[in-house]
Amino acid sequence: MSIGTTIKKLRKEKGITQEHLAQCLGISPNAVSQWECNRTAPDITQLPLLADIFGVSADVILEIDIVKRKLEIKEFSQKCDFLHSQGKNEERLSLCREMTKKYPNDETVLYQLMKVLRVTEDTDNGQELLAIGKRLLLSTDPEIRHSTIRCLCFTSFEKGDYEEAKKYAGMIPVHEDLYVSILRGDELLQHCQNYFSDICNQMFTYANSLLYLSDSHYTHKQKHTVARKLYDIFHIIHEDGDFGYMEEDRLGRLCFRMAQDSVSSGEYTQALDELEEMIEHFDKAESFTEIKQTSLLVNTLTSGRSQIKKHCEDSIFSIFAHYFEECEDVFKSLESDVRFIAIKNRLESSK
Repeated sequence: MSIGTTIKKLRKEKGITQEHLAQCLGISPNAVSQWECNRTAPDITQLPLLADIFGVSADVILEIDIVKRKLEIKEFSQKCDFLHSQGKNEERLSLCREMTKKYPNDETVLYQLMKVLRVTEDTDNGQELLAIGKRLLLSTDPEIRHSTIRCLCFTSFEKGDYEEAKKYAGMIPVHEDLYVSILRGDELLQHCQNYFSDICNQMFTYANSLLYLSDSHYTHKQKHTVARKLYDIFHIIHEDGDFGYMEEDRLGRLCFRMAQDSVSSGEYTQALDELEEMIEHFDKAESFTEIKQTSLLVNTLTSGRSQIKKHCEDSIFSIFAHYFEECEDVFKSLESDVRFIAIKNRLESSK
């Protein structure tokens, strides 16, 4: 393949017009057209800039090392996913920074960088996130574009730009799922079971938003009922108790929510029962390795540690020990109860 043909191929892969490429290089569109027709070739001094625009090394323009580059990026992405599963975000960020020096315009590299920036605590990440996101919005990869829209939405919201956040939120249809209409056989079975597996976690997000609304019209008893309904739905979907890490985590959090509302309603024994249930779910989450699900709606699925996505290295117990400190006033009426003391000690022992 000639240099001109390679440039044309890379340009089309990036969705860039000849005019746009020419503008980036400070040359005429006709010059780019001449390259791609193999009538002329770019000057050697233009290769680094071309490589940067296409997110490749200059060697790729010259058709050298394409396979090696793809393998390197694939291995990088796998390592990022592994570090993500371990909550090792500082290592993940460092790895992404190094890779962006080498491939500053590669979609996969930028995507991994965007994901880790979303979960780091640096408050100055917002502008960088938005800049990366706006570049990745042009991606033709559905997963990258979908995740980018979510990132832009939440980052805009956190920066106080509510209208911009709503704009991005509107880019994702509420119930767009064409697969359920076109898949058949085992593929359809897998798709539907993945839906049932995901639905509890999706409902948890919505229910949690209702339960923690500061101006909610729900009473404490009504909030408790909402949380209990969702807790029961988890058990309806997973009637065999075949919960993965995420489900055990969610169930523990629901128990914590219910305990707060139980205390506020004067149901102290019920609150203690729910806090002990919380500990049981967190114990199962922390010791989780892998499970082959057997419940009817999800019985072709397997859940393992490699699928875990943690935002930090802290254990669930350590995180909730801090939550308990923040809710000290809520549980004040229980502070001398031996069961409550045992629960609190279990959490604090993992700090």
